[in-house]
Amino acid sequence: MTKLRRLLPMLLLGSLLALPVAASPLTNPRWDQLDTEQQTVMAPLAGEWDRYAPEKKKTLLAIVPEYRSLDAAGRLRLQSKLKIWSDLTLEQRQQIRNNWKTLQSLPPADREKAIQRLKQVQLKPQASG
Repeated sequence: MTKLRRLLPMLLLGSLLALPVAASPLTNPRWDQLDTEQQTVMAPLAGEWDRYAPEKKKTLLAIVPEYRSLDAAGRLRLQSKLKIWSDLTLEQRQQIRNNWKTLQSLPPADREKAIQRLKQVQLKPQASG
C-alpha cells in the first residue's frame, strides 16, 4: 500500500504532463507569426499588419472563423472591403470613423433614414464626364 501511495502522485503528475496544451493566442502577433489561414484572410492588410495595435489585431483575427463559413462570393467581398480600407489614407479612415460615430449617435429612426439615403446615393449611376 505504501508503494502505491508513492506511485500514485507520480502517475497523476505524468498524466497531467501528457495532456495536450492548447496554444494560447499571441497578444500582439507579427505578420510572420500568423498561421496560413490567418495570412490568407488578412492578406489585404499584410503591408501594414505589424503597425496595428494589439486590440486591432485581435478584432481583425476574430473575422477568421467567420470567413470559413462564407461562400466564395462572401470571401471575395470581405477581402475586397479589407483592401479598400487598407488603401484609404489615415485622414479618410478618421473621417469614416467620425461619420460612424455620428451615425450611431442618431435616434434609430433618423439613423435608418440616413442609411437609406446613403444606399440611394450608392445605387445612382455615376455621371460620366
